Amino acid sequence: LIDLELTKDKLVMRQFMKELVSDKGLAAYGEKEVRHNLELGSVETLLLSEDLRKTRAKIVCSNRSCDFTDSQTRTNASAPIGNCLKCSSQLTIAEEEDIVADLSKMADQSGAAVKIISTEFEEGAQLDKAFGGIAAILRYKTSHV
Repeated sequence: LIDLELTKDKLVMRQFMKELVSDKGLAAYGEKEVRHNLELGSVETLLLSEDLRKTRAKIVCSNRSCDFTDSQTRTNASAPIGNCLKCSSQLTIAEEEDIVADLSKMADQSGAAVKIISTEFEEGAQLDKAFGGIAAILRYKTSHV
């Protein structure tokens, strides 16, 4: 069964690589571009590396009279968040979620398939290292972010 899953992973990664070099441009990679395509509903298959270890945090200003909010992807939970861009008060994390869960939810809302890709083969390792662990095969071409 493990071999069958690896074979499926290899096939979907080959399809992504083929689309990446194709004139049709039905491939996207990197969190910003894939997130944009998920919002547009243009993702057919979301590809996530099994080694993806990031979180998506909702950031808010600690000053109650300030309405500043933002979202950011974090690789280190103990890294400082910084100060508010509007009032310079301390920023705090209102909520935080694993990025795989966050992107998978977005994919579910648009009817996209989600594949967690093993890094035990060359293309899977390449997804993690060269594409940041996040890629997509698209239903239709969109503009880049």
